Amino acid sequence: MDVSLDVRQGEWLSVVGPSGAGKTTLLRLIAGLDRPNRGTIRIGQRDVTALPPQDRDVGLAPQRPALYPHLNVRENLAIGLNLRPASARPSKSEIRQRVEEAAELLSIVPLLAHWPHQLSGGEQQRVMLGRLLVRRPALWLLDEPYSHLDLPLRKQLQHDILLLRERFLPTIIFVTHDPVEALTSGDRLAVLLRGRVRQVGPPAAVLAQPASSEVAGHLGWPPMNLTTGVLIRSDATASALQFAAADGAFRLPMPAELVTHGAEGQPVTVGVRPEALRLLSDSPADAGDLIVLPNWEVRRVESLPPAPLVFVGCGRQEWSLWWHGKDAPRAGSKLALGVNRDALHWFGGHDGKRVQIGA
Repeated sequence: MDVSLDVRQGEWLSVVGPSGAGKTTLLRLIAGLDRPNRGTIRIGQRDVTALPPQDRDVGLAPQRPALYPHLNVRENLAIGLNLRPASARPSKSEIRQRVEEAAELLSIVPLLAHWPHQLSGGEQQRVMLGRLLVRRPALWLLDEPYSHLDLPLRKQLQHDILLLRERFLPTIIFVTHDPVEALTSGDRLAVLLRGRVRQVGPPAAVLAQPASSEVAGHLGWPPMNLTTGVLIRSDATASALQFAAADGAFRLPMPAELVTHGAEGQPVTVGVRPEALRLLSDSPADAGDLIVLPNWEVRRVESLPPAPLVFVGCGRQEWSLWWHGKDAPRAGSKLALGVNRDALHWFGGHDGKRVQIGA
């Protein structure tokens, strides 16, 4: 891994990346369960790189709940305090008070005498969060806490964590493989791909201005439609460059005076988000200022909330878009796509980095 991150006190940082990107490893390094082979880890003003986990003031809620099977819920909640040295351990009455407060906040009071094998997945996750509340660390590390829960439990736990954050004001590092979850959680978003942080910023800003085609293809659902091609001239005397898909399926106009990067023959990737596309008749008369891409075929339609998701193809290209009309088109229909010039994203074909084309 090659990661450099700065998380502010009281901030919620969401880290998103696919399986194998290094998300859990990052949390284990911060928690002290793994040691880095280079670099430092600082919490507040302290260099904690060599400190054991118990001396870092960090709480980790792992992806799969790890409860002690021989302890009931009350004892599992208190374990973090009971294992402290006697000189640093709160009194029995304070431990009991913290356990009961955490159980009340998480609605698990009736479960205090239960054993872990008697709990559902959602209840076990609540107990793991309860451990954090009882210990009250300054830094919470949440490793995909919703991934094994069904939708109602997921929504409830999300709500619980937000309420707990308002009350206890911890610093939170939350990791997930779900781009929608990442974009709707936290103050800032870090995109972690193949062990490196590719972009950090407010979620809305990262979504609107992805730093690379790799980031663009990972964020949002469905992800951005991406096609690689080259810059060409429409004829020998033309002053404007066009984008041509590699398989020749379609072209996009691109005035040469707006190109601030590359030249004719330069490989380029164009991206457009599904929500920015419109389906038009194959010979549209009402496209207005939209760029029209003809000769697309509807390949399949998936009936999803909030609207049907339509997959269209042209040559070897397949793009997706949301359908907001009355009746979704049928597979095999021949249609055109409409897109606003400002909705197009451009990335270098060699390095995949964002290219600012246009004003």
